[in-house]
Amino acid sequence: MNQLPYDRTSKKSIEEYALKLKGKNFKYVLDNDPNITDEDRAILYEYFNNSKNKGGLGNLIEKHYFFYDNNSNPEADFNEAGVELKVTPYIRTNYHSFKAKERLVLTIINYFEDYKQNFEESHVYKKCALMLLIYYLHNPTQARIEYVMNYIKLFEFPENDLEIIKKDYEIIINKIKSGKAHEISEGDTNYLGACTKGASADSVRKQPFSNKVAKQRAFCLKQSYMTYILNNYLANNDTFEPVIKDSKILKKHTLEEYVLSKLSKYYGKTTTELIKELNLTTNENAKSFTYDLAKSMLEVLNDKIEEFEKANIKIKAIRLTKNGFPKEAMSFPAFRYTQIINETWENSSLYETFSTTKYLFIIYQYNEDNSLIFKKAMFWNVPGADLSGEIKDTWEETVRRIKNNEYNNLPKSSETSILHVRPHGQNSKDTYPTPDGKQAVKKCFWFNKEYIKRQIESEN
Repeated sequence: MNQLPYDRTSKKSIEEYALKLKGKNFKYVLDNDPNITDEDRAILYEYFNNSKNKGGLGNLIEKHYFFYDNNSNPEADFNEAGVELKVTPYIRTNYHSFKAKERLVLTIINYFEDYKQNFEESHVYKKCALMLLIYYLHNPTQARIEYVMNYIKLFEFPENDLEIIKKDYEIIINKIKSGKAHEISEGDTNYLGACTKGASADSVRKQPFSNKVAKQRAFCLKQSYMTYILNNYLANNDTFEPVIKDSKILKKHTLEEYVLSKLSKYYGKTTTELIKELNLTTNENAKSFTYDLAKSMLEVLNDKIEEFEKANIKIKAIRLTKNGFPKEAMSFPAFRYTQIINETWENSSLYETFSTTKYLFIIYQYNEDNSLIFKKAMFWNVPGADLSGEIKDTWEETVRRIKNNEYNNLPKSSETSILHVRPHGQNSKDTYPTPDGKQAVKKCFWFNKEYIKRQIESEN
């Protein structure tokens, strides 16, 4: 095509041309490409319908709508205008709510080069400073080329988000500089992550400041952040309230520092005193009590805390006995026996949860008169060494025993130092089907009490 139907040097022209795709599917793009024959079109239908062609739909839009060849250039796709094209899927969670189907991969991390650049100079910033986002609805009942593109926007990070992303970049780079590229985890950061990227879980690379090999990783925007963009900036489906109301705060403090400074004002007070001081109407026995209390201390009125939704930060209340030992183990969602046996560790639900989630521990302790005192708060994510070590081993042993129909003999806390499995159902009748066609009580993974105690103490 000699004359492009848009101006590559104009951000406005690129966006206006992209918006013509709204409500259209990928087949429409192929059907309207004047450069391909009917015979070639039939071959392309088959090619792009193959789910094994990773990133294929993005390539389709590049070549058959914007008419430029796919490449691995570190510069932005529309370099003259500084615009990067990103085509990404979302799913419908219910009638009114959407969720990004996956994280948005930006560019492979080069352990030997990236640590030499600050964020503004980095190739990852060139890939995300200004993005043309095209969200399409993933529908497993349809052929891939029938997927419809519904949300399209030229997106630039809000000032607060950009400050947090800069600090995320520094965290990743500092791990590389410290010779700890092998310990990097998505849970280390808030919006910008470092996800594993490679043909298999065995894809590893050398690193400059350690002899240990590290998994190949890519800079990415977390799934939780992509969900926020979709629901808040594009679909206008959700209302969130930020903890940080003034962007100037992030020039001097990290998100974590600011949150902990807000909470620390309440250390040493009983829950009864906090309820009175914060004018809370929530009952102390209510399931949402600890979350409502945390929101009030952070001066957030809305149901959802903006930064926590974007960063996939989960609030977990921990109650310590008088002698400082966790009162109970920490549970996670129940797994399905018939699903977990078909997972690999790297694509398992547990790995996804532990590798991408950051936790805000709100720690309470009983005193001599049995009142519950707010002792302290801390941010924590599962250490990479634990994730790739004993946690992985426990998960694999759990899967092995389920395959052997040992549903009542899954790893106990006495067998492990970090993680164990036990029931998580309402009663003995609350079950899931098993691979051998029977039923077994719902179970989930739990962090051992001793492990929680070690994490709290190591933070000190």
